[in-house]
Amino acid sequence: MSRQSRFPRRTLFKSALAIPAVALPVLRSSPLLGATPDVRLVVFYSSNGTIPETWKPRGSTDAWEFPPDGILEPLAKFKAKLNLLWGVHYKSGEKGPGAGHQKGPVAALTGLRAIQKDPGYATGISIDQWMANKWGSATRFKTVEFGVKNRTSGNRGCISYLGANQPVFPENDPVKAYARYFGNFTPPPTGGGPPKPDVAAERLLMRRKSALDFVRADLDRLTRRLPGDERVRLDRHLESLRDLERQLAPPIAGGGADCKPVSPASPASTADYKTHSKLQIDNMFMALACGQSRLAHLIWAGETSQQPHPWLGFNDLHHDLSHRDNEPAVKVKLTKINRWYAEEFGYFIGRMDSVVEGNGKTMLDNSLVIWLNGMGEGKSHTRNNIPFVLAGLGGGALEGGRYLTYNTAHNQLLVSILHMMGFRDQNTFGDPDWSGPLPGLLS
Repeated sequence: MSRQSRFPRRTLFKSALAIPAVALPVLRSSPLLGATPDVRLVVFYSSNGTIPETWKPRGSTDAWEFPPDGILEPLAKFKAKLNLLWGVHYKSGEKGPGAGHQKGPVAALTGLRAIQKDPGYATGISIDQWMANKWGSATRFKTVEFGVKNRTSGNRGCISYLGANQPVFPENDPVKAYARYFGNFTPPPTGGGPPKPDVAAERLLMRRKSALDFVRADLDRLTRRLPGDERVRLDRHLESLRDLERQLAPPIAGGGADCKPVSPASPASTADYKTHSKLQIDNMFMALACGQSRLAHLIWAGETSQQPHPWLGFNDLHHDLSHRDNEPAVKVKLTKINRWYAEEFGYFIGRMDSVVEGNGKTMLDNSLVIWLNGMGEGKSHTRNNIPFVLAGLGGGALEGGRYLTYNTAHNQLLVSILHMMGFRDQNTFGDPDWSGPLPGLLS
């Protein structure tokens, strides 16, 4: 029987559509141990604004302290590797439609406004996906996305975009996130050298990849015969197939002794918010430590979050509280909520700072980790004075220990990030009305 008769076209097409991502070993080969790691970008997103007087440091650029019992005090031990920004605004989001809680997440990583029609997604690509396209298949996953009980829908629950009206939503379930990024994963052996090959997995991989090649060839031929708008839609589908092919590709060097992913016990283990957050943070850390991606983000609860925080001593709903942030007693509660998020952020950057890489620097030194919010303050819904926390030294591009004040659009921060990641020819990102990097931020 011929190969064609054993695998009819319809069967192959159905097989390709059902192909799950297969995690492959990510190996750290000895020639790379002394190499300078590529800079990573990680973004944390929390919602409903902040309390400026308990967030802002006291002092000047190089001589400042955290307010006692303030929001950022849990990050004090990382002060030498922090840059705190004040006076940076989501100006681009103000140009378009949308409610107060929509414009921030739309603009955060795109530097753009929302489109005019519902559900009001961004008008263009986000910075993480832009860089992912430039880097191509350098890692198994272009980007990795995590959510912590992100119950909000539409443009309030996403910050990453493949392009105009193409949102990328995070995976909310820690068990599913682990399965996606580490299913069949083989960490590097403790004694060095490559892991033993899984013959059965390799056979399955070859069957899936051959089906994908067959279908993609048909779609490539079809593309040339379609009108413009149909061709755009099909091109997006082909790009998703190319992403899948990269996930099925041979192993990529990376990952060291700290690459030890551990599966969450069960969906029941994510029932409470605190546990859910830690599990997703651990998943994201391992995705980076194992070299699965250089680009990651995590969304806590999503914009207009009504997440209660009973372990802090009260059961008030977060969004409701944020609309009363002018009341002294409520300010205390909102400070405690945001301080808890600072502790979670500190847990993540602490893990990164504990791992020394091949160049003698830590993962945190070789990364930029940003914690941002959807707005400045909750009651006013202002998109001015977004509380930006930058942790890490960006591979040497940043000097730490600074509190920097501005009065400008965050598009300049996005340009600074691009320069930090090696794209120094980029002078704008998103809305072209604001150009150049933030003055004085980069070394």
